[in-house]
Amino acid sequence: MKIYDIPQASKITINMVHNNDSVTAETTVLTKYGEGILITPVEVEGKMVDFCDRAHFEYVEPYTNIKHIFQVDDISKVDFSGSAFQVVNGKEVISSSNRRRAERYETEVMCSAVINDTTRISAVLTDISMRGFSLMVGYYYGLSVGDKIRIEFFKDFKSIKIVIQGVVVRNFFMDGNLAAGCAIEHIDPRGLAFVLERKQAHEKELQKDKEDKKAKTPAKVMC
Repeated sequence: MKIYDIPQASKITINMVHNNDSVTAETTVLTKYGEGILITPVEVEGKMVDFCDRAHFEYVEPYTNIKHIFQVDDISKVDFSGSAFQVVNGKEVISSSNRRRAERYETEVMCSAVINDTTRISAVLTDISMRGFSLMVGYYYGLSVGDKIRIEFFKDFKSIKIVIQGVVVRNFFMDGNLAAGCAIEHIDPRGLAFVLERKQAHEKELQKDKEDKKAKTPAKVMC
């Protein structure tokens, strides 16, 4: 999906690092603008964001509930007759059509990642298991094997923040985007419950795929 294919009046949630703090803000798509989209102003503490670092946003299709996660290349201010708006350019990095892998459960959740207790970035938690997780980190090239990493995210808007601590064990590319594989060092009960929920959802989907495949298999004709 191209970023400019997002329909007008769609609500999108942006996760970004602003002044070295993780911020989540909601905005509305107004229209296509060049290769990007024109949106209502993104504000933090009542002020329009003029710069953000390592941002992502998600868009959920209203009728199918298919989730699309985009990596933000830039957010710029534009002025129309004295009214300020913003333009977002970027590309999709995760879609719900991605294949699931055994023992790793797809998540597609935006998160904040703190590296070595110093650097905070916006990332996408792409999958998780009882032993580890994978992160898509966009353009951040400062991640090295052995780095300590703490991810923080919300399962939904009503949930309590989930925190998982790990260590980077490998760097790789996922669909052309920089990613990191991490081993879990500490996970709290909420994090464990989240993994179990994803495991159950994964198993239900595998069962559904199995049943669909069986239903499409022609019945054998006895002679």
